[in-house]
Amino acid sequence: MSIKQRITIGFGLLVATLLLLFSFFIYQTYESYRESLMRSRLQRRALAGQLYFQNRLEFHRSSYLTLPDQHEFLVDSANRIIYQSSGKADYTLTPALVKEARLKEVYFSYHAHPWKKPKEGVALSFNINGSKYVSVVTAYDVNGFQANDSLFFILASGNVILLVIVSIASFLFARSAMRPFDGLIRQMNPAAVNDFSFRLGGAAARDEAGYLASSFNELLSRLQGLASSQEHFVSYASHEIRTPLTVVKGILETSLAYDNNIPDIRQSLEKALVRLEGAIDLANSLLQLAEVEGLQSDRLKEDINIVDTVFDTISYFGEKYPEQQINFQLTDTFTEHSSNIRIMGNITLLRTVLINILDNASKYSSQKPIDLKVDYEPLWVIIEIRDQGVGIPSSQIDDVFLPMMRAGNVRNLPGFGLGLTLAKKIIDLFGGRLNVLSKDKVGTTISVHLPSLALDD
Repeated sequence: MSIKQRITIGFGLLVATLLLLFSFFIYQTYESYRESLMRSRLQRRALAGQLYFQNRLEFHRSSYLTLPDQHEFLVDSANRIIYQSSGKADYTLTPALVKEARLKEVYFSYHAHPWKKPKEGVALSFNINGSKYVSVVTAYDVNGFQANDSLFFILASGNVILLVIVSIASFLFARSAMRPFDGLIRQMNPAAVNDFSFRLGGAAARDEAGYLASSFNELLSRLQGLASSQEHFVSYASHEIRTPLTVVKGILETSLAYDNNIPDIRQSLEKALVRLEGAIDLANSLLQLAEVEGLQSDRLKEDINIVDTVFDTISYFGEKYPEQQINFQLTDTFTEHSSNIRIMGNITLLRTVLINILDNASKYSSQKPIDLKVDYEPLWVIIEIRDQGVGIPSSQIDDVFLPMMRAGNVRNLPGFGLGLTLAKKIIDLFGGRLNVLSKDKVGTTISVHLPSLALDD
């Protein structure tokens, strides 16, 4: 069922319910008024029974003012009927009714031929010369019931007409309200959806459809970027893995064909081993990247001692590159607030981030000194790593976080273009930020912003 149909049906049911409730209220209100008016008339006729004893002439004159199909009874203190109006009585007095009427006024109804609706009656008592008499009057409210039927017909026919009008109006309203979405649906044919360059029109409209089109276009832009990145990633990764394997195969085939002594064979195996180590490093980087992409931020619940983690990373890096100089600094602001700083995450992943950044800084600066500074801002711990390397061209700085993307000025240096991609994904899991500032042939500064749960004293 379409949204337009649901709106039409829902709106129609709502209006129908309200109309029926309002009509029921009007009908019941009029019925209560009719009953009250009929009871008042019956009371007056019953009380007129006192004239039978006070002014017999006046009593008979009042009989001209009878109600439709009216019938009267007068019962004395001994429960004997002392007066009954002319005509056949269609109601039989019972001792129980007379007894109850002596105590209080009784209003009752009963069915009588040929009337379709019940006749009504009232029984009450009055005292004449110390004796208690009971007067019973019954009648049929012809005018009231006719008006009641007319009101029911008017309300029923009016409801039907109004429901038809409301159904048509709600359908037109739903069609008008959904017209912008119909326009979007017409644009989204299968051929267009398969093309990430496709964009929905109407995104400038200031309504829900415009917002939906704008969000959809933004999603398509992201998917287009991801598709392009994935295509480049797959192409580059397959090339980078295929190349060393092909080289290893060629080295081994050449060795089998031409190497006849142990030194030559050893040399060929060493070359093949270097190439295989490169392929293994690339495969490990790709697997690590895939593993990080599958992690969820709510699973990173470990307290991180930022100073110990940085010192441990520097120590590990010093063992890997003994000749690399790292100038480490803790700012006064960080030292002042260090006792109140709390960072949630994963120590191993944070060490991976720092090692990748330091590895790039060392590799692209020919092992010139690297500055590493730890600072603090309200709610943020900042780790800043600055090198004196070749830098990143300004035209390519926006692509440094894309997998397998490497700047044009470092193509002659070993690397896979995965270090910053992995670091960015890990910092995103931490809820932090990774910023890169670089000048070509001057150096690069990378700032790692980690959210701190601490509050200032």
